[in-house]
Parts: sequence; structure tokens; C-alpha cells
Amino acid sequence: MTDQVHQTQNDYDLNISEIYDQLQKRPEPPKPPVKTEEFEEIHDVKNENRIRLACILESGDMDFRDNLVFRMHPVAAGLKSFKNNSKIYVDTPLVKEAVLSKISNEQEMRKKEGIEQIPVPEVVCAATHPKAEEFSKKHNLSKAAAGFMLLKNEIKSSIVIIGEDDSALLGVCRLVERGNKPYLILGFPAGFENQKKSKEFLEAEQLETPFILSQGTKGGVAVAAAVAIELMKIWDDEKSVKS
Repeated sequence: MTDQVHQTQNDYDLNISEIYDQLQKRPEPPKPPVKTEEFEEIHDVKNENRIRLACILESGDMDFRDNLVFRMHPVAAGLKSFKNNSKIYVDTPLVKEAVLSKISNEQEMRKKEGIEQIPVPEVVCAATHPKAEEFSKKHNLSKAAAGFMLLKNEIKSSIVIIGEDDSALLGVCRLVERGNKPYLILGFPAGFENQKKSKEFLEAEQLETPFILSQGTKGGVAVAAAVAIELMKIWDDEKSVKS
């Protein structure tokens, strides 16, 4: 029985990309031409280091100094999202709870110190979409992955946080390939198997969407939430300097 379950899971893992392709009912988009010129992406080193430090302080793991990947100016993309009062979409209820808890803690600290509160975007959980459970059963997807499929038009110009569900991260990547692009993706599922592979998929594909991810097996709910709140604090600091 165990072998049978394992085989079913393997089939699911291998076929998830094809499932998303079928659900889209659109032809596979052409791959962008390979850029032959070499270039060096400009990084916001100061603020990226703030995010590294937030991950280290949250986890107690110094590996986050080196295993975070920042692509296509993700800090600027996050700040743009907050400026436009965009929503945050997360994969699971646990991630939503962690993000809201960290926001609440930050606001409480600011209240005690007499500091202005940070603007709080709406946080939406894909897995609790009203039709997610039915859709997930029909198409053999996780509820989080199903929820993102149902929210595909709404995630445009938002921040997407994946802290647990690897299939949700893969699903979001497939949606981005078809033009459903958020401002920013935070990819932080932790684990040795498909969690790691889903982040490798995000890193390898030329999606032209900003992202921050934790390479390898590290990541998790708390770290993903720590990155989100640090981005909010960076936005608040930048806004205060300009005003």
C-alpha cells in the first residue's frame, strides 16, 4: 500500500505542469529569445541585506546570508506594490496567520514607542477560496494550488507569498508564463523534495517577474512572513524619507 501511495504521489508530481497547461486552455507561450549580451543586474544591496538579516534573526540560521536569491529588482517591486495598495496573496492559512501576526506585533511595538503605524495591505489566502476545495478534488491539486488557479486574474500586480505549498509555487510560475504576473513572488517552501524543486523551477525559468527565494531546503512559513514584514518596514522608511 505504501508503494502504491508513493507511486501516486510521484505521478502527481510529474504531471502537475501538464495539469496547469490543460487548465489554462491556451497554447504554450513561445519562449523568449536567449539574450546573448552579458549584463549585471543592479541590486539594492542595503535593503537586500536588511531582508537577509530579517531571515537570520527569525530562523537563527546564518545560511540565509548566502542562500537568498534576488532577481529583477524585487525590493523595488515590493515597494511599488505597497505604494499602489496592492493585496498580498498567500498559499495557506498558516502563512496568512504568520504574516498577520508579524504585522500585529510590529504595530503594537510602534504604538508603544509612539511611532506611526505602517499601512497594512489586505492578505488573501488562496487555499480558503470558496471554490478551492471543489476545484482541487476535481483536478487533483492542493487547495492552495487550486486557489491560485481560481485567482489567476486577481494576482496580477500583487505580492504572492508561498511559504509552504510547493505545488502552489509551481502553479504560480505556470500562470506567470501566461501573463498573470504579480509584482513580486516570495518563494520560501522548506523541504528536501518538491519544495526544493519548485524553487529551482522558479529560479531557472525566465519569467521576467521579480522574486526572492531561499535556495535549497531552507525557508518556511516564519521566514516568508519575516521577509514580507521587512519589505513593509522598508517601504515605510522610504516613504518617511521622501515626505
